This record gives sequence, structure tokens and C-alpha cells, in this order.
Amino acid sequence: MTLIKFFITAVAALLLLFVGLGLVLDGEWEVERSRVVPIPAEALYAELASIDGWTTWGSLGTVEGERHGPPSGPGATVRWDDPQWGEGEWTLTGIESDRAVEYEVRVEGGALITRGRLDLDSVAEGTRIHWTESGDFGWNPFLAFMALGMDRMQGSEMEKSLDRLQDHLGVPPAPRPEGGSD
Repeated sequence: MTLIKFFITAVAALLLLFVGLGLVLDGEWEVERSRVVPIPAEALYAELASIDGWTTWGSLGTVEGERHGPPSGPGATVRWDDPQWGEGEWTLTGIESDRAVEYEVRVEGGALITRGRLDLDSVAEGTRIHWTESGDFGWNPFLAFMALGMDRMQGSEMEKSLDRLQDHLGVPPAPRPEGGSD
């Protein structure tokens, strides 16, 4: 009986420690990836500023959704209610012609919000795409641990999307250093 009490006490202590650490951790996260592609900014911008572009090469293509608003520019939106991904919407929120695109993803009525921005800079080799995403899991102790791994998890998804974008535009992906950034 003493062994069972010790086991239950140890498990309870570990659970309390896990939850306590999760409450102390910051649920905010930010992920950045960059890539240089041998394409002018104007050609990239056309893909980044339209829903059709994002559904072709971005992670939006993995979710069945309905389009709302204009086909491109601020207000262009895809909404979904998917058994795997939940209910959500992806909206283009800001555009700077040939320079930048901003978007927001709201899942489960805004319980989880991700904001993203892709900046386009002309360089000698073509265009540097600098992609930043950020979010906040709030005070959820379990999701706070997930925030620690977002650079690896979401960064991997961003890299896959950049690979698909290059493939869609007919540009073979160049070898990248470890971590996926140029």
C-alpha cells in the first residue's frame, strides 16, 4: 500500500509541476524564414496577394474552404469548418504593392490567432522573401509548451510552402542551410 501511495503522490507532483511550468511559460511565439528566389518581386507579389495563389502553394490548399470577399487584396478570405483543422478563417489584411502582404488566421472563433507577413526585397539574385508568423496561445499551460516548439513545427510548414511556391513558379528549390533560412 505504501508503494501505491508513493506512486500516486509522485504522479500528482509531476502533474502539478508540469501545469505550474506551463502557467509560467509565455504562450507567445514567432517564426521567421527567408529565401531568395530568382524571380522579380512583381511576379511573386501576384501569387502572394491572391487567394488562388495561397490555395495553390500555401497550406490553405490542404483545407476545404469557401472563398469570401474579393479574390485578391485586403478582405480576401477563405473560411472552413474541417474535422481535422476545426473552424477557422484566413484573411489577407494588408498589401503594399510589390513589397509586402499581411494576413491573419483565426481558428475556433479567434481562440487561436496567427498573424503573418511576407516582405519582398529586390536583391541581385532576384527577390528575398522574408516570412514572419506570430501568435499567442494565451495562458493555456499545455499550449505554452507547444509554443516552445513552434519554430521547428511552423517553420517546417513555412519552408514546405516556400518549396511549393517555387515549384509552382517553375523554379527548382535551391539547397538551403540547416534551419531553412538563406
